[in-house]
Amino acid sequence: MLLASSALAGVLLGLFMSSLPAPSDVGTFWVGNFSAPWAVLAFGAGWSQRSRRWAGIGGVGAEVACVAGFYGKFLVFDPDRLGLPRSTTPITLIETGLSQWLWFIAPWLVVAIGAGIVYGLLGRWWGESRSIVAGVAIALPFIVEPAAWRVYVGFGQGPLVVWLMEIVVGITLLGWVLMARRPLTGR
Repeated sequence: MLLASSALAGVLLGLFMSSLPAPSDVGTFWVGNFSAPWAVLAFGAGWSQRSRRWAGIGGVGAEVACVAGFYGKFLVFDPDRLGLPRSTTPITLIETGLSQWLWFIAPWLVVAIGAGIVYGLLGRWWGESRSIVAGVAIALPFIVEPAAWRVYVGFGQGPLVVWLMEIVVGITLLGWVLMARRPLTGR
């Protein structure tokens, strides 16, 4: 049940994030493209599991569901848009649409699988021990992402206030980690 909930949350987060980008508002566009919230979902999915194995699986499920939700609007079964004749059978149309969509999102699926494993396991580690390393790892993407974009493209993307808000969220998460980090007894 927890895995299904994590996957559903992932699809909903992906749908929500993909609904934000709009070329008319560059600030909203960049909020919709934040990747740091996705790590929180995988962390939470891992935290909710009782074993490391299921934590990794839950993290991957949540991340892959996020990608599917985010890019779901690009999944098409229209023969004209797929460059197929109108007489194409429904099965061929579905196979072609799905294979082209999977090819399109494949790089992000690879990232989602890696991030899901890492953050799912970090979430479980946090749940077991309240490790400072696991806790800092959940706040770090919010703090690092603005700088990473600058390094990646050579300049800051979008309005500075958007990135400053993301850093504030990261610092807030870091504060929560430090306050929530207490010895766990009875586990």
